[in-house]
Amino acid sequence: MSKKPRIFVQIASYRDPQLVPTIEDMLAKADNPEQFSFGICLQYGPDENPDIFDGKPNYRVSKHDYRESKGLGWARAITNTLYNGEKLTLQIDSHHRFEKGWDTMMLEDYEQALTYSKKPIISTYCTPFSPDKPITDMVPCLMSQYEFSYDKLLMSMPNYIGDYKERTKVIRARTISGHFFLAPGKFIKEVPYDPDIYFGGYTEETSMSVRSFTHGYDIYSPYRQYIWHEYTRAYRVKHWDDHGTEKHTGKTSGEMDVYARNKVRQLFGQEEHGFDLGKYGLGTARTLREYELFGGFDFKNCRIHDYTLQVKEPPNPPDYEAQFISKDYLVNCSWDVTFFLKEQPENDVLEFLTFGLETRSGLGVYRNDFVPDKHPEQVQFKTNTHLAKFKSIDAPFKIVMYAHWKDKKWSSRYEKNLESKDFINANQVITQASSSPQQIPVPAKV
Repeated sequence: MSKKPRIFVQIASYRDPQLVPTIEDMLAKADNPEQFSFGICLQYGPDENPDIFDGKPNYRVSKHDYRESKGLGWARAITNTLYNGEKLTLQIDSHHRFEKGWDTMMLEDYEQALTYSKKPIISTYCTPFSPDKPITDMVPCLMSQYEFSYDKLLMSMPNYIGDYKERTKVIRARTISGHFFLAPGKFIKEVPYDPDIYFGGYTEETSMSVRSFTHGYDIYSPYRQYIWHEYTRAYRVKHWDDHGTEKHTGKTSGEMDVYARNKVRQLFGQEEHGFDLGKYGLGTARTLREYELFGGFDFKNCRIHDYTLQVKEPPNPPDYEAQFISKDYLVNCSWDVTFFLKEQPENDVLEFLTFGLETRSGLGVYRNDFVPDKHPEQVQFKTNTHLAKFKSIDAPFKIVMYAHWKDKKWSSRYEKNLESKDFINANQVITQASSSPQQIPVPAKV
C-alpha cells in the first residue's frame, strides 16, 4: 500500500453544527490532509447554508432539505454513490475530534491488520468527548456486546481498554462501528448500505457487521486513542424530532425504525418478514453460523457467550454451548431521588438519567438509561424503582447513576450497594417498552 493512499471520507450529516468543526479539526490534525476526498450527504435545516462546500476541491456533496431525509441508512447509501475509486474509504459521523497525526496512526493500524487479513476493517466506538469541554480522556475504547434488546436486537457499547499502554497490536473485533471505520474502497460496492436501515447501533451496526463478515472482511480495533466521538448531541435537533409525528416522507421515524428492525431480524434468521434482501443480504464467503461461532452469539435464542460478555478478543473458544454459562439476574433496584433533586438547577431541564449496575470491582454488568419518552416516571422523579433483568457471569454489587441536565450537564455520581432482598427469582419475566432510538453511552472500564 502506498504511503499516501487516496481516502474517500463518507459523512452523513443531519442538521449538525459540528460538521464544519469536525472537518476543520480532522484536516488540521492530519499529517497528510491532501490525501482525503469527501462525500457528504448534507441534510440541512432552515438555519443552515447548504452551499458551504461549493467550489471547494475534493468535496462531493449531495444536498437535501431535512424533510427529504429517510434516516441514517438512506443518507449513508447516498454517500456511497459519491465514491470515485479511492483506494480506501473512511466513514465517520459529523461530530468528531482528532489527535495530532491521527491519519498516520490509523494507516499504521490498517497496514498491521493487512498482515493478519486480506480484507481488514479498522473500526471501534471512539472515546467520548463534549464540544464545550476540553478533551482530557486519552484512553481508547473498543466495542462490547452486552445484551439482546427486548425485541431480539444485539446491543453494543464502548468499553475502555484498561491496558492500552501495554498493547502494540490491533485487536480483533466482532462488530463494526457506524461512526468510524476504515476499509478498502471496494467495500462500498461489496457491502453497500441498505437505505431502509433507519438508525445506528442495533440495526445499522449489527447488520453491517454480519454482512461484512460473510463477505470475508475481518474487523480490528485500534489500541491507541486518536479519534473522539460526541455521543449525546444534546445541542441539536435529531432526525426523530423532525420526523417523529410528521410524515414528511410518508412514514414517521417510528414506522421507519420498526421496518428496519424487522429487516434486521430477518437477516439474522430470527424472524421471517418476506423481505427480498438482495444485495443487502449476507455474503457467500462465510455463513451466519460461522459468525455466531466466531463472536459467541446465538441470535435465535438471544444468548451471548460469557467470553464475549467479558470483552475477550475473538475468535471465541470452540466449545460453543459450554460458553453460555451466565447466571440470570432479576434485581429490584431503588434509589434516593433527593440526591438528584438537591443538585437540580432551578428552571433547568433533566434530559436523562443513566442507570447501571456494577460488580464489587467496578465492572459494568447492566445498563438501562431513563429517557423522557420511555421512562417519564423516573425522569420526573415520580418513581425511584427499576426492575433489571440480565445475564452476567459476575454478580452485581451496586447501583451507579448520573443525572444529565440541559444546561448544567452531569450531576455527581450516585452509588448505592445492593442488598440480598433486592434479588428476585430469576425465572420471573418482565416486559420492556419500545423507545425512540438513542445512544447515550458512558463507557464502563474493562
